[in-house]
Amino acid sequence: MMSRLWIGVFLILATVCLIAAPVAAKTVTLVGEVNDNQQIVADNEIYEVDHNAAGDDLVLNYIAQKVKVVGQLKVVVQSDGSDEYKLIKVESFEVVEE
Repeated sequence: MMSRLWIGVFLILATVCLIAAPVAAKTVTLVGEVNDNQQIVADNEIYEVDHNAAGDDLVLNYIAQKVKVVGQLKVVVQSDGSDEYKLIKVESFEVVEE
């Protein structure tokens, strides 16, 4: 009887964590350069760019240009826990004159 209660509590907590995970993304503004690996380098940090229309346009057409990017940032952890990286879903961007 008691073990069923704990299993139920665990399942509810696991469900809440899975639902809350997308909320963990936060809106950020980055100023950096698009490299030829289809990433943004800003303040010596590398940001992977999520695939959407704005992100694909950015990394394919603005290589080696300085850009200001607004988007949703998430830290993604590999499934085995060995590595993590920063992923930005681009909402908008503009080229910055140097």
